[in-house]
Amino acid sequence: MSGVVLYGPPTAGKDTITSALSAADPRFRLVTKLKQGSGRSAGYRFVTSEELSGLRDQGRIVVETRRYGNVYAVDRRDIAELRSQGLIPVVHIGNVADLRRLLGGAAADWLRVLLWVPADVCEERSRLRGDADTTKRLTAWAETAADLLGADVDGLFDVIVRTDRLSVDAAVEAIGRALHAAPRACTPDELRSVLDLHPTAEAKGN
Repeated sequence: MSGVVLYGPPTAGKDTITSALSAADPRFRLVTKLKQGSGRSAGYRFVTSEELSGLRDQGRIVVETRRYGNVYAVDRRDIAELRSQGLIPVVHIGNVADLRRLLGGAAADWLRVLLWVPADVCEERSRLRGDADTTKRLTAWAETAADLLGADVDGLFDVIVRTDRLSVDAAVEAIGRALHAAPRACTPDELRSVLDLHPTAEAKGN
C-alpha cells in the first residue's frame, strides 16, 4: 500500500490518528486540503475561488466537496509530490462518492480505513473541543451514516476502527498491520455490525 485514506464523520479521529501515524512513522504525511471559505485553518491551505477554478481547469482537482458553507478540494499534485519523496500520503475523506473519486483519480494503492463513533460520542467530542457548530457536525454525522447505508460499500473498506472503543495506539497498530498485510476487504454486513448502523441510524443524528 502506498497511501492511506481515512474516511469518517466529524470527531471520529481523523486528525488524531493521522498525528499518531506520523509520530510512529514520519513517512506518513497528511495531504493538506485546499479550502475556499472560512473557519479553522489547521490541515488546510486557503485558496480563492479564482485559484480553485484555475486548478480545476488544469485537471489537478481529484476530489471536491462542499460542506459547512465551504469548498474543500484535494490537489492530485500534492499526492504525487509526497509519493515522489518516498512518503505515505494520508487523505481525509467524508463521503463514499469522494472516496471512489480519489481511488479512481489518484494513482496510488490505497489502504481504506473507516473511522467511526456513534452520534452521542460525536456530540460529546464536538462540545468538548469547543466547536461553535456542533449541530452542523451532527448533521454531517447523520449524512455520513446515510451515505454508508445507501451506498454500495461491498469491499470498499479494508479496516474499520471504532475510535470510541479502541485506543489511539491500538488503532495505529491495526492500520500499520493492514498496510503491510493486504487485508481482506470488509463486507457490508461486517461494516454495519461493527458500526452498529441500522436503516434508521441516520435519524439519530438530528
